[in-house]
Amino acid sequence: MGWRLQDCAGICLAEAMIAMAAGVVVLSATIQTLNHFQQKLWAQHDAIAHHQDLRVGMGVMEAELRVSGPASPAIGTGLLRAEPQEVEFLANLAGLVTTLSSSVSSSQDNLPVGDGSDWPTGKQLLVCTEDRCAEGRLARDGRPHRLSLTEPLGQAFPAGSSVAVSNLVRFYVRKDQNGTTSLMRQVDGGASTLIGDVTWFRLVYLDPEGKRTQDPTRVARVRVEVSGGGDRRVLTKDIGLRAR
Repeated sequence: MGWRLQDCAGICLAEAMIAMAAGVVVLSATIQTLNHFQQKLWAQHDAIAHHQDLRVGMGVMEAELRVSGPASPAIGTGLLRAEPQEVEFLANLAGLVTTLSSSVSSSQDNLPVGDGSDWPTGKQLLVCTEDRCAEGRLARDGRPHRLSLTEPLGQAFPAGSSVAVSNLVRFYVRKDQNGTTSLMRQVDGGASTLIGDVTWFRLVYLDPEGKRTQDPTRVARVRVEVSGGGDRRVLTKDIGLRAR
């Protein structure tokens, strides 16, 4: 007695291969779509991060330019250089100020002061009366009632004379070996990147009447323009100088 194969439900090999091929196409399209959205998300994340860097960097410039100025009227302006892509000025960034508690001679390298705590080694300081100033440099960290200098001031000063730290601050652009431009911040000789991948940076200087000037002694406001990171929008900020 012979056996007869019965028809059964299911698919044949050709149909299975066609279905698998269709699945591969759909899966490939799905992966490509996910990759596209992932790259777009990364690009948006990078743009947001760089925009935040721009705002933080602008905030640093604003805070430090606002406190620029001389420790005494005897010095004049605190702005030393006013160029389109570079600005240099004097500022007491940490607000370290005290007074002489007694008079000092021209040959004295130890200053008796009201409070010299936390004044760091190597910082430049200015001792001033209303009509004159002398520069000194700290030989060691300040003590509660004494500041030690690397050498004497060379002038005598009476008790009550002001003593203040004077930082030399510089913002400028620098292009590296790969052609990437960065905005740099330099304080007392030590430089670091403030904003990376800068595509546009310009400083515009305005006098008290709002007219453009490059005379450091006339500058009342600094207009900062900066963009970068592939974003064509220019972030602009007008910063008034405290001394003006």
